[in-house]
Amino acid sequence: MANKFVDLNNGSDANNGSTFALRKKTLSSAAAVAVAGDVIRVMGKPSTSSGTATWTKGSPLVTLSAAMNQLLYGDGAWTAAANVTATANTTAPTPKQGSNSSKLVCAAGFTTGKMAHFATGALNLSSYQQVSFWIQSTAALAANTLRLDLCSDVAGNTVVHSFTINVALNANQWTAVTFDNGAALGATINAVRLHALISMASKTVLVDNIFAAKAPSAADCLTLNSLISPDNAVFYPVQSVSGTTVYVDAQAATAATLAKGYRGATGSTTFYMLQPTVVSIGTGNTVYDQVFSGNGSAGNPITISGGWNTTDMSTQDGLTLIDRRDWAASGINLTGATGYITVDKMMFGHAAFPLGLVSTARGYNINNSGFAGTGSFSTMPTRAVNVAGSNFINCTGTTAILNIPVTGNYKTDNLNWSITNTKIWGAAVAGIKVPLFVAAAPATVTGCDCSGSTGLGFDIQSPCNFRSNTAEGNSLGGINFQAIQGQVSYGLTARGNTVGEIVLNNADVEIYGLDTATVGGSAVPQIMVPSSVSGHAVVSDWTQYTGGAPAAVLTSLGSPGTGRTAGNSVNSQREGGVAANNTTYTDYGTVTTTGVVGQPGSGIAWKLTPDTDALSGGPLSIPVGKVACPANMTTYITYWAKLSAAGPTAQLRVPGGRYPGVGSPGADIVAAISATAFTQYTVSFTPTENCVVDVFADVWGSTTQNLVVSGPVVVSQ
Repeated sequence: MANKFVDLNNGSDANNGSTFALRKKTLSSAAAVAVAGDVIRVMGKPSTSSGTATWTKGSPLVTLSAAMNQLLYGDGAWTAAANVTATANTTAPTPKQGSNSSKLVCAAGFTTGKMAHFATGALNLSSYQQVSFWIQSTAALAANTLRLDLCSDVAGNTVVHSFTINVALNANQWTAVTFDNGAALGATINAVRLHALISMASKTVLVDNIFAAKAPSAADCLTLNSLISPDNAVFYPVQSVSGTTVYVDAQAATAATLAKGYRGATGSTTFYMLQPTVVSIGTGNTVYDQVFSGNGSAGNPITISGGWNTTDMSTQDGLTLIDRRDWAASGINLTGATGYITVDKMMFGHAAFPLGLVSTARGYNINNSGFAGTGSFSTMPTRAVNVAGSNFINCTGTTAILNIPVTGNYKTDNLNWSITNTKIWGAAVAGIKVPLFVAAAPATVTGCDCSGSTGLGFDIQSPCNFRSNTAEGNSLGGINFQAIQGQVSYGLTARGNTVGEIVLNNADVEIYGLDTATVGGSAVPQIMVPSSVSGHAVVSDWTQYTGGAPAAVLTSLGSPGTGRTAGNSVNSQREGGVAANNTTYTDYGTVTTTGVVGQPGSGIAWKLTPDTDALSGGPLSIPVGKVACPANMTTYITYWAKLSAAGPTAQLRVPGGRYPGVGSPGADIVAAISATAFTQYTVSFTPTENCVVDVFADVWGSTTQNLVVSGPVVVSQ
């Protein structure tokens, strides 16, 4: 096992990669010299910080304590040259900043030269070194077709700085471009202009959010190719910068101010920035900035390790960010058929697929990496993948960002996917999906946070190791348990979601530790069963939102009277962590021990409050005891019971027809309850064989009154 060295900017593939001095330039070349167990160190950059910024949970707006940049163009139409029409465009493609972008439509008679200019006002840019902006063309443009100029006169004729767009532009893609002047910008700037070096006849181009930025080495360098963070851990892409106003971005078509927002706590924190290690562009999602064909082996993976320092690559003090500018092309393609590759401390921005994976390869480990406004993996491998400590921020994908595929390989290998301590925030689809039929070797999803997505947070359809997970602010629900029996989960938080916090979709689950107490309250059901399906849950230590504004809805279990399934229930134990607080929520009403006072010496009492669906043929019912009964002896079972007021119909009941001598099918053993003060009620029967009977308490016929059943229980035989 050895270290190999790669510098994506200044290395040379003529080197052998064995030392810092002999570092290679590409991962493709490094693959030729790497063997199982090697670590490929990739040069990166440390983050920097400057001042503070206010981040608001759920908002894409970030407000800086002080401006770091100078806006050159935000909104408004430019002044067009002959044969060019300039407008302030508000429609598709939607602007990336403000209410409009500059749209320049070139007629057939236009060829080359100045296309249009915008008067910036008198600006001294001598404290800045870079220019950053968005550009989009309706047709693919060759490199060196266009040039952005800064001018000293208001008419945009006297050029001070020229920045030739030296990369090819894909058609109809907003492209983040940043140019380094290499020295301070001019002290007298009055206009910005766009200039055609190659004919733009009958073509259209749009530009937006042009601003000056500090030098790449400056601690306060902020560009459209930077990533930003409130905690130096979770990094967001940048959509626009205007004075102290910064918006985070998501995808190419994400309009100004409409990206999914920040998911952490609201407040002011140190403002961190990460600059790209390499900025590149490509023509399609199968075009990768880097290709690595090497393979490790079981127990000896090859590790692609980012973030190594620039002076000698002896210290891992940062991250390696590959930025693809326009979402068309992809990041690193791992093409080795066998696999066993670990990717660590790599970051990706503006990429279609940040990582290309082989569907049949084994042993992928994605650790401590970040995906900011990208797609997900090119494919979801059908062998176990480990994702740990990584962040997918404002990403898109198919069905779910991490969508575990259905395959029998997990049983064959006795190994399934493991997703731990990973954040998936602001996804355009669901966060994590564990599908049907993958439980032979269960998947592991622990310590994860899937929040702010357009879809579900978690979609759990096979039993798995599901612990310490959080889902907040998701559009289709927090945690969906579907077509699953016997799932046991621990330490779940589901708050602020729409549809439902916990969704039971033909599911029977147990949850030990659940927090649905949305800050500020929510009228969304905290545990719900959708229409035409069934659900059962046992929940222990449930922290609930119980407020009245908005009115809390603890459960939504369906209405059997309106064509929905019956028999749905939630058995809640130790509500709020209090041992005496226990409630069963059903679609016929609620049964609780919370605050219920029984007869002295009873130890426990139940209060049954029926709802409108509790009828004589389907009452609110709870088993209150099991009694062993000898054959041919009359058994007497006595409970204390009372109604809160006259109105409901209530009874003690032993079902008939289950055991010889105990009633008959359709003819139960019952004792009607009518008193409004505690009174003893007795059911009796004489079984003809030894048996153990269930005793139920039933109530129906009121939505405002209740039945209380209490011990001490007296059994005589």
